[in-house]
Amino acid sequence: MKRVILGALIAMPLAGLADEVTNVTWKSSLALGAAYKDGNTEKSLFTGTLKGDRYAPMSDWLNNLYTEYGKTEGVQTEGQVRAQSDYRYKFGGKNFFGSVFGEAYYDDIKDIRTRLKLGPNIGYYFINKETMKFDTSFGVNYVYERTATTEEDFAEYRAASNYLWDFTETASYYFNIEYSANVEDTNDGNGLLVTGLKAKVSTQLAMFVELRDEYDNTPPIVDTATGEYADYNDVTITAGLVYDF
Repeated sequence: MKRVILGALIAMPLAGLADEVTNVTWKSSLALGAAYKDGNTEKSLFTGTLKGDRYAPMSDWLNNLYTEYGKTEGVQTEGQVRAQSDYRYKFGGKNFFGSVFGEAYYDDIKDIRTRLKLGPNIGYYFINKETMKFDTSFGVNYVYERTATTEEDFAEYRAASNYLWDFTETASYYFNIEYSANVEDTNDGNGLLVTGLKAKVSTQLAMFVELRDEYDNTPPIVDTATGEYADYNDVTITAGLVYDF
């Protein structure tokens, strides 16, 4: 499995060297969101998302960095960093593509000190227009994970789908979903769903509202004293501002 992944990772960037340097479009943004609750429970959550996407006739390169930090009753309850990068080479400049996907993940509450993913994917653009994009991909990742008590590496399946629709000149909708499962134990899996709306208030500034659901069907223990497990679903709703540059 490691040889297959390594061979694909070497071949994909070499194929992309033939990409055209013309008709390249960059789309970058920084989003800052927050949620706050006061009353019986005092809770605050702050999120930040940095995106940098490159679109070209022969290849696309999608990058995303998400961070969050929150407190409940003065005690930290959220602390996460997730960085993803997906380099896609479009075969013959058409809708089929091969990609190299990588992810670095940290979660303080779940005691995940490091989770690194890297692997090849194959996918297809069902819609690939300036105002609407829809794609699905499937691949195999090599995963290295270190928690507070364990350290392991394994291979996993990964399926993902992304949808983006600019339904007016000032408003857009996005939906991203992915699911990963251990190759040797498919009952050990986790998923991520991100969906939201974005509306411009000026040329470079926009407002957004977003729902984020992280799923883990084998959640870790979060309280060793009581043996309490984390919830299967961790749902977050935030609103904030986006700066496009």
